[in-house]
Amino acid sequence: MPNKTKKSVKKRVTFSDDTTTTVSRSHNKTRSDFIANHPPVFIRKTFKTIPWHLLFLLYYYVKLSKNYDIITLLKMLIPSQFIYLMYQFNKSTIYGNKRLKLNITLSLVTIVGSFLLGFPILIIVILCGAPFVEHLPLSWLLSLHISYLAYPALYSVFNCDFKVGLWKKYFIAIVLGGWLSCVVIPLDWDRDWQAWPIPVVVGSYLGAFVGYSIGAYI
Repeated sequence: MPNKTKKSVKKRVTFSDDTTTTVSRSHNKTRSDFIANHPPVFIRKTFKTIPWHLLFLLYYYVKLSKNYDIITLLKMLIPSQFIYLMYQFNKSTIYGNKRLKLNITLSLVTIVGSFLLGFPILIIVILCGAPFVEHLPLSWLLSLHISYLAYPALYSVFNCDFKVGLWKKYFIAIVLGGWLSCVVIPLDWDRDWQAWPIPVVVGSYLGAFVGYSIGAYI
């Protein structure tokens, strides 16, 4: 009798890849938890973010004040920045899926925080070449102007889980405006408005105006 050839049967054993599924679910859960705890923050593209009051303050400083009254300008800046934060800037800030309500306590704390921020700004201003002894009070006032120009952004840093990455462009705009304005100080024009720190104050205000106006678009 002829030998019957047995067909070889290949046996396959498969295992379900439960590990991949588990890791994917775990990753999605971790991502969802992160988004829930760190919702995205952005500024609405609206004309409400334009700080028109800064232009009016500059007009007072340059045209109406006597001898460029920097102290009175600071007294006008602080409440106007608070009003701007309350009715314009904060209403355009979106945190997650909701528009933030103004935290009055935090806004008042930030006013104190802006004052304290003036100290490191003063050190930076001096390191950048400001007169250390001769015009120290004026340099200190300039530092306060810069810190309170940053007040709305500083409040948003505190109120939005310290997302500094979003708000740094506002600080950069203020500093850049003040830095660029320094070029007119050494020019041999002998004008009153070239005296320290008048050009830097004007440049910082213009930088803040540009920063808050286009900050939502960049």
